[in-house]
Amino acid sequence: MITEVFVQEFKGFSRERLELRPLTILIGENNSGKSSFLAAIRLLAQTVQSPDPSVPILLNGPFGEYGSFRDVVHGNHRGRPFRLGVTVPQYRRDVERAANDASVTFEAEFKYRVQRREVLVREAKYMTGSKPILSVGRTKDLERNYINGVGGRTFTASGRTESLGMLRMANFLPTTSPIAPSTPTELSDAIRKHQDEIRRSYLAVRRALFAVDVLGAMRQPPQRTYLHSGSVGRRVGLAGENLGGLIALADSARRSRHNYMAGVREWLRSSGVAADVNLVWLSDRDFEIVVTHPVSGETENLADVGRGTSQVLPVLLGGYRLEPGDTFLVEEPEIHLHPRAQAALGDYFLDLYQRGVQAVVETHSEYLILRLQQHVAAGQIDPGNVIFYYVSSTSSGKQVRRIPLDENAVFDQVVPGGFFPQRREESLKLVRARGESARE
Repeated sequence: MITEVFVQEFKGFSRERLELRPLTILIGENNSGKSSFLAAIRLLAQTVQSPDPSVPILLNGPFGEYGSFRDVVHGNHRGRPFRLGVTVPQYRRDVERAANDASVTFEAEFKYRVQRREVLVREAKYMTGSKPILSVGRTKDLERNYINGVGGRTFTASGRTESLGMLRMANFLPTTSPIAPSTPTELSDAIRKHQDEIRRSYLAVRRALFAVDVLGAMRQPPQRTYLHSGSVGRRVGLAGENLGGLIALADSARRSRHNYMAGVREWLRSSGVAADVNLVWLSDRDFEIVVTHPVSGETENLADVGRGTSQVLPVLLGGYRLEPGDTFLVEEPEIHLHPRAQAALGDYFLDLYQRGVQAVVETHSEYLILRLQQHVAAGQIDPGNVIFYYVSSTSSGKQVRRIPLDENAVFDQVVPGGFFPQRREESLKLVRARGESARE
């Protein structure tokens, strides 16, 4: 779980720090910056999840293709560094999941080295509250990172030189090597004293970013047949490309951890989208996905039913596949769905919330938002566990504004951008048009 995200000089944001809750909803007009904000989490997560720990920041990977350094830095100024950061629950050895009573904040600054056309980690640090744990800098020649401070204590140039053999960088995350008692120096003593805090901070951030999955707005169209390779990852894929493999895995597995299809089928039935979804093997390698109509009972290939069904299936599989403590970033889950099904997505995100899966949702659907408000008003979602943001573009850059809910799950200010007011305005226009037509 991620409780806060920080960006500076990144894409459309000069500086922004946003609190995240178990359920975070981002709304706003097209091209307002909602996806840009999510890009910070996506970049950090795809870097940590990459197999190469030497890559400081993976700009093009499974969670997004972001081009070059120039494309992600604010103002497209490659001489300007940008900073990204997250706050996550502290890692504890005595429990399987992170503890809720403490947190770790991590920040890293990335710089473009023009001469070699490479991106570097210029600074990185861990903090617990306002207490520094470990800070890392970069040598003047930009060749290596060094330890600048431990436990709030900074070191001289000689200590920084000594630290070159003690520091380990895994992508942008710093940690330290075990220090032998036979090296009693100021720096080594400080590292030994704070070794456990450093290690737990590193593990907390790494674990939280490893637990991120992302589903983009541009999902793949359904295939008429799918090839089963016998190998499938845990993630649904940015475009839902692992949809067929996940359904095949659930169909062939009998272990309880693959019971995610039960949630998928229940939502399809309750929303009226479909009565059932199943897999039909055509050979030992090939299969098709068939959908049963909720009214007629007809069974059709997924490629022959309405696009809304194939577009919502990755949303459902992506979330139900995750475990408590994981984070699911979803862009426009409501694509191609009719209003009743859009509202039913509020029930789906309630289900994820109750399962302990964090969801960060970018949406244009007021039906989804209204259903979530109903769940808050009914006491099914704690008001403190859901947060709404409105993202907009201004002359000075992107702006994020929190839209609070009151105790009755009503927004205590007008939601900008034409969400709920737009519906009233269109209704009034309809009444006026009918009146003018009657007078004629």
